[in-house]
Amino acid sequence: MRYSTTVVVLTVFGRSLGAQVPRDTVAVLDSVAKVVIAIGARHGDAVWPGYRPDTIPIAFVLPGRGTLLVNWRGALPEKFAAVDGMPAAGWRNEGALGAASNAMTIGGRRVAQVALASGAPIDPAAIVATAFHEAFHVFERASAKSTGRFGNGENSAMIGSYPEFDVENETAFELEGRILSAALSTDSPKQRRALAREFVAVRRGRHHRLPGEFANFDQMSEMNEGLAEYALERALQFLAVEGPPEWRATAVKQAAANRQMLADLTADRGLSSRIRYYRTGSAIALLLDRLTDQSWKRHLVEENLALQDLLASVSGLDAPSERARTAARKEFGAAGLRQQAAQRIERRQASRMARVDTIMSAPGIRLVLRADSLPSRQFNSCGFDPQNILQITPALRIHSRWWRPCSGGPTYAEFNTPSIQDDSTGTIRAVIGDDSAIHMTSGGEPITLRDGDTLRNLKAFKLEAPRASVDAVRADVERRGNTLTLYPKAQ
Repeated sequence: MRYSTTVVVLTVFGRSLGAQVPRDTVAVLDSVAKVVIAIGARHGDAVWPGYRPDTIPIAFVLPGRGTLLVNWRGALPEKFAAVDGMPAAGWRNEGALGAASNAMTIGGRRVAQVALASGAPIDPAAIVATAFHEAFHVFERASAKSTGRFGNGENSAMIGSYPEFDVENETAFELEGRILSAALSTDSPKQRRALAREFVAVRRGRHHRLPGEFANFDQMSEMNEGLAEYALERALQFLAVEGPPEWRATAVKQAAANRQMLADLTADRGLSSRIRYYRTGSAIALLLDRLTDQSWKRHLVEENLALQDLLASVSGLDAPSERARTAARKEFGAAGLRQQAAQRIERRQASRMARVDTIMSAPGIRLVLRADSLPSRQFNSCGFDPQNILQITPALRIHSRWWRPCSGGPTYAEFNTPSIQDDSTGTIRAVIGDDSAIHMTSGGEPITLRDGDTLRNLKAFKLEAPRASVDAVRADVERRGNTLTLYPKAQ
C-alpha cells in the first residue's frame, strides 16, 4: 500500500492559519490521517470484528493552539471552521495547555481524540498507533451491552486504593508479566501453550488472595485498555510492513519497547500502575492470536468471558472442567432445562408486571417522585430490605414493603407500602393513602393542592402520609386528578 504525504496550507475564513498550526505539523497530521484511514479500511476487521477506524473521526489536539478534526462527514460541528485543502476536516482555535488522548464526543458523535505533546517532536508512527487505540475505545463504547464486559470499562477510581504496596501481589504481578513476555518470545507452539497455562495459574492464585473488587478491576482494565492497546499493537505490526518506509523502523522500535515493559511490569517509571493493564491485556490478546484462530474474539464477547479465562480454555488448562461440564449438560438434559428456564422467566415477569398493575390500582392518592430535576436523574437507596425487592427488568423493580430512597438535593423519602422503582424513567410510584390523611408543608407552613394546581420552587418541602413521607430541600409539586407528582430539586 502507498500513502501520500501531501503538504496542505490551512485557511479559515480566508486567513492563513500559519500562526496557529505550522505547515510541517499539518502535513504530518494529514499524512497520519491518510494512513489511519487506509490501514483501517484494509485491516480494521482483522483487528476486531466490526472495527472500522477508517469510519471514526479523529481530533488531533495541539495544546495551546487548537484542534484539527479529520475524517468528519457532513456539516462541521459548532466552532469548527472548514480547512482549505483538507476535505472532511475542520479547525477550532483554543488555548488549552493540555489534553489527554481518549474517546470523546464532539457534535454528538464519538471521536478518537489524540493529544500531541506540547513542544515535543512529532512521531507519525506513534500517532497512527495511538489513533487506533483511541478509535478502538470509540468502537468499544458503541458495542457495549449493559450485561457484558466488552466495552463497559473498569471503575478507574479503584486505582487509588489498589494494593500496589502488597509484596505478595507485586511479586505475582511481576511474574505474570515475565511469563507473558516469554510466551510471546518463544517460537515453540508447545512451549507457548505451556507458558499460557502457567500465566493463568499464577494469575488465578494472585486473584484468590485479592478482594473480589480488585480482581474484577484487573480483568475489566485488561478488557478496556488492554484490548485498545492490542489495536495499537496491531497497527504497529501493519505499519512495520506496509506503512510509509520512513515510519517502519519507528513502529518496530515502539513495539519492542512495549514488550520490554511487559518483561519488567512492576518497575517504577513515574507512571500510574494502570499502565500495567495496557501491557498484560494486549499481551494476552496477542498470545490468543498465536494459540488459536480469530474466532476467539467473538467467543470472548458472546460468552462474556475475561481474557484470562479464555486463555485458560484455549491453552487447555480448563480442559478437565470443560469435559465435566459437557458431561453434566448431557446427563441432566441442559437443552430441556434451558427451555424450562425461559418459560419460567416469562411467567415470572408477567406475574410481576401484573402485580405492578394491582399495586397502582389500589384506592387512594398516587404519588409519583420524578428525578428529572436532580443532578443524578436517579434515586438511590439509603435503606432497603433485600428480601422484598422483586426485579422485573434490570431497570424496573417492586419494593414490596419498606424502603428509603434518596438522592442529591438532598432528597429523602420513606415508603411503608409497595412501591415501583423505574430507573429507565427516574421515577418512583406508590399509592400512599386517602387524600384527607396526606399533609404537605413548605418551610413549616401547610400547603393545599387542588386538582390542576402546580406549585413551584417550594423550599423545605415535606410530605407526610400514613404510608409514605418525603423530605426535599426544594421541589415542584403538581396534582392531576388523584395523582400527585413531586419533582425534587437541588439546592
